[in-house]
Amino acid sequence: MSPGIAHPTADSPAAVAQPAARRVLAQMLVGNQVQQAIHVAAKLGIADLLREGPRPSEELAAATGAHPQALYRLLRVLASFGIFTESEQRCFALTPLAALLQVDAPGSMRALALWSGGVSYRTFGALEHSVRTGEPAFEEIFGTEFFAFLASDPEAGACFDDLMAWNTAPVAEVLARYDFSGVETIVDVGGGRGIMLAAILSAHPDMRGVLADHPRVLASSKSVLEAAGVADRCETVGTDILQQVPQSGDAYILKSIVHGLDDDEAARLLTRCREAMRPGGRLLLVELELRPGNDPCPAKLMDLLMLVGCHGRERTEEDYRALLAATGFSFFQSMTTRYGYSVIEGRAV
Repeated sequence: MSPGIAHPTADSPAAVAQPAARRVLAQMLVGNQVQQAIHVAAKLGIADLLREGPRPSEELAAATGAHPQALYRLLRVLASFGIFTESEQRCFALTPLAALLQVDAPGSMRALALWSGGVSYRTFGALEHSVRTGEPAFEEIFGTEFFAFLASDPEAGACFDDLMAWNTAPVAEVLARYDFSGVETIVDVGGGRGIMLAAILSAHPDMRGVLADHPRVLASSKSVLEAAGVADRCETVGTDILQQVPQSGDAYILKSIVHGLDDDEAARLLTRCREAMRPGGRLLLVELELRPGNDPCPAKLMDLLMLVGCHGRERTEEDYRALLAATGFSFFQSMTTRYGYSVIEGRAV
């Protein structure tokens, strides 16, 4: 027994709880290994190759250019976690979890698997740098700011856009049912491919929309707007939203934009929205809100992502109230959706 260290006795509560605690902690510590296995399977497109039914691992290796024995070992591990299932002769088939890695599956999570196991994995590996310095590890690793990197790396940019589309789709359904009484023109600032705006315009046939984002992202918005049947009511504006936002909207909506900005940048952006909107306009911020207490909270982990990835942070409702008050808005309401995001509404004063 080490001097100066208290050790639990065999019958103490701490000793009884220790095996369970060890198992939980061990699972957390090897989570990155499972994540990487899923990432590689997604990158190889294994789930899509199994769309028509089970196939031997040797066939999958030939189709993907992978080492046969190494791929078998990878798939064997994933099958033990319920991602694929192995039968005789080393044949593998889809499971409900594996099906979510297909490109076109409803609710496909392939983009999340690719991003979280790729760029995000590398960035989080340098979390210590951010904790020690308060600066984004991303810039230390990649040598540039986050959105500049996306513009310079088409594959990463497309993957991130896919991820944002997947993340936005469920929340878009909620916003489509929001009360937009009196709103004739809605501006989606940093709206990506237009998934949220398309859902809103589809539900409100008398409303017009403006989709504002970087030209790189807007290149793939046309098909989204046309598929929703709203292209004739939606203008797209390629712009740097931190420098300029479209004028004369009745409502401005920003999803997962403010959390990527420090307080000064966030205030400048909201001030631009305030100056651009019509009198009595609305501002809708769709963000995760930090909650007090020790219960799991998606915003807390997302806050670490902002720490390593950029200069932003997640905020509490009180933070958003203060941000709105400082930029010419009165706080109107905050509504939490079943997907964890809050819709924070401000009214121009």
